Amino acid sequence: MRRAEALFARVTEFTSGIAMETGDFVAPLPEAAGSIDGQLPRVPADWRWIRLGDLADVVGGVTKDKKKQSDPDLPEVPYLRVANVQRGHLNLDNVAHIRVPQKKADQLQLQEGDVLMNEGGDRDKLGRGWVWRGEIPNAIHQNHVFRARIRDDMLIPELLSWYANGAAKWFEENGKQSTNLASISLSKIKNLPVPVPPQAEQRRIAQQIEERLIQLGHARSVTERVLRQGAKLRNALLRKAFQGDLVPQSEADEPAATLLTRIAAERGAQPKRTRRAKPPAQ
Repeated sequence: MRRAEALFARVTEFTSGIAMETGDFVAPLPEAAGSIDGQLPRVPADWRWIRLGDLADVVGGVTKDKKKQSDPDLPEVPYLRVANVQRGHLNLDNVAHIRVPQKKADQLQLQEGDVLMNEGGDRDKLGRGWVWRGEIPNAIHQNHVFRARIRDDMLIPELLSWYANGAAKWFEENGKQSTNLASISLSKIKNLPVPVPPQAEQRRIAQQIEERLIQLGHARSVTERVLRQGAKLRNALLRKAFQGDLVPQSEADEPAATLLTRIAAERGAQPKRTRRAKPPAQ
């Protein structure tokens, strides 16, 4: 999925180049207190740089309360953890459940199109995530997973996720590093600058990236199949080599099986070496 992020970055660079040539580009994004944005690429005048907090409703998830887990009166709902939210996909093979008050479950219930982003982990995991498409009913998310719900369809969710997954430099500059883990606060992630193209261009970009991803998926399948076939061919060649089947066998040549039997017999006939006893310690 890193290919998708690279493709979106190339689109941004391409439009930046057009803007530089024509002199037609949008004004820089106003600074946000405490945010280190670096040099943002110039984009065409019909694009916009928007802070994530102005583009989407961003919230943190639920913190597990051990006392409430034994309360049968509280509803039990599935909730997504950091391990479920991978870069460019969701791993839903092992989804935990949690008991929370009904009001909290309603507040945090995921909706189709929500963009999930990890709050912590290794430094390269900050912002990692993907789009929720209603795979599991009534699911919520834990406190280490942010949920961004885009307002008024301002941006295709996949474009936001591809961009966030590729914004490693920004997360590195704005995240907080402890001895073993990195994290980013809710207030900081709301300052993430996001390039927003016009709707028609968004659809075109998303379609092109999806088509490229399908092509890459096909190429990967072919490559994996060729590698498997190559491994089988190598094993078959080695088997034939040890059987003496790769080249015509001369009547004067000793068959490989006979040679191996003879070598084993010769080794068995050799006298065994005896170890000299060590002198007693003085």
